[in-house]
Amino acid sequence: MRRRLASSFLLLILVVLAALEIPLGVVMTRHDRSILASQVLREATGLSVLVGEAAEQTVPGQVQYLTDQYRARTGGEVIVVGPDGKVLASSEKDKDNDAREQRPLVLAALAGHATSSFTVDEGTTVAVGAAPVFVGGALERPGRVIRAAVLLDVPAMSVVSRARATWLALGAFGAGVLVLAALAAVYMARSIARPLAELEEAVARFAGGDLAARAAPAGGPPEVRSLAGEFNDMASRLSDLLEAQNRFVADASHQLRSPLTALRLRLENLEADVHGHASQGLAAAGRELQRLSRLVDGLLALTRAGVEKPRRERVELGRVIAERCEAWAALAEERGVALVNEGPPPSAGLAARLVPGDLDQILDNLLANAVDACPEGARISVGLIGDGLAPAEIHVTDSGPGLSAEDRERAFERFWQGTGKVSAGPAASAGAAGGLGLAIVRELAGRNGAAVELREAPGGGLDAVLRLPLLPGTPPAGRNPGQMP
Repeated sequence: MRRRLASSFLLLILVVLAALEIPLGVVMTRHDRSILASQVLREATGLSVLVGEAAEQTVPGQVQYLTDQYRARTGGEVIVVGPDGKVLASSEKDKDNDAREQRPLVLAALAGHATSSFTVDEGTTVAVGAAPVFVGGALERPGRVIRAAVLLDVPAMSVVSRARATWLALGAFGAGVLVLAALAAVYMARSIARPLAELEEAVARFAGGDLAARAAPAGGPPEVRSLAGEFNDMASRLSDLLEAQNRFVADASHQLRSPLTALRLRLENLEADVHGHASQGLAAAGRELQRLSRLVDGLLALTRAGVEKPRRERVELGRVIAERCEAWAALAEERGVALVNEGPPPSAGLAARLVPGDLDQILDNLLANAVDACPEGARISVGLIGDGLAPAEIHVTDSGPGLSAEDRERAFERFWQGTGKVSAGPAASAGAAGGLGLAIVRELAGRNGAAVELREAPGGGLDAVLRLPLLPGTPPAGRNPGQMP
């Protein structure tokens, strides 16, 4: 922005200078040429009078003598041309050529009109004047007759030098004005752009999670100061709102965790004394209590994911996948579900730049939902495919009943209630019971530059796909675990 402001100001100054200096230079050059043309024309007219008097005296060589004397005194070239176009006298050797080159002026003079012009002779600019020579009476007497024409060439180097000096002076003046204007433009651009840059930096820090970021209230134009004040007010209200919301969620989660733990212990103690239908109801109550505990933890995770934006670090994908599969293997075996790790080994070197711990939480939510939803005898596989060029894909695939296309689109909504069909894979907590599992996954994926979607697995079931960019130099690995044998 600073460059655009300075460039616009300089362009405006340049246009103004061009609009003023170019016409001024042209007018001054034309004025100098007009003065010289008038002088040449006066001298040609005066010389024509002398030539006319010499012609009346019929003194042999008198006209040639006048031309030679004028050349010696002024350095100008003089040619006297008769009515028939023949040169009567000349101060130059190449008299015929000069007369032919200036024939329009000679004809005008022979017609009784004194004229002048500028031309270039052998690379030199000269002023040319032509005047008629009257014989047979004074100029005011009607009996005068045009007997010849006087052609006078005078070097115009003085005019060319003055024109060059004029343009150089105008150019130097314009350059000086541009330098001063550039300094003023830089100062003005900085005075305008600096507060905007500071405001932009404050907005970026606030958007990055620094809720204490504020813009400097002073400095800059009134509009920028007003904008900074409005931003500070908005940031203060928003930070207060988020802080109150987070404090409420944290306090509520903390207050709920203790009674939920105590209630779960009581239910576990009752399991040994309850039989029959009551035991089934007790087991269902335990499952609902476990789901409620996960909802409380999910609220905290969503709150942190929506506000915090910590730094990303290198994360070994094979190591994280192996650890999470090993952690959930015991529960899957207890439920009669086969959990298979088809991901790359930890030593494969597959890595991405992620927030530490986020991939662990994503896989925990996907695997927890899959284990809860899959019936006995089902199969869950976890794998990774990627070639180092396109984003890699982590697949959590199950062989359960799956979801319809519409339900797969809406499964990421918080507390979404499904159609009542229990889904395999990560949609379990977004199915008939509703929950926060996939909402947490989407929030964590978004702040790591990743994307998550649900697909229909080959042969039935659900395939949860997490796409994330690998670090440069990562080797290709894996196959789609959705292609089950």
